[in-house]
Amino acid sequence: MPRFIGKPAEVECSAGSTTPTAFAWNDTEMQVVKIVAEWQDFGFGGAHPIARTWRTRRHRNYYRILCSDGHTYEIYLDRGSGRREWHVYRQVD
Repeated sequence: MPRFIGKPAEVECSAGSTTPTAFAWNDTEMQVVKIVAEWQDFGFGGAHPIARTWRTRRHRNYYRILCSDGHTYEIYLDRGSGRREWHVYRQVD
């Protein structure tokens, strides 16, 4: 059963891309063994229908990754409003 984490993370990426190679959160560093899936989210989240414009959309790149600890995580890069913040979303297994 997935376990929600929802914490900021420090992520290392391949040169010149946003593909993660390692990440750290909660004083733990993990290497990415495999990218299982990746997708983009341009949804509106909980925005009221009247407030739904291109500015209120999410701009996130999600990655489902198998890590060196044997667990699978979903992490995302939040690109909205000029931010470039990484988060560990959840542990999938």
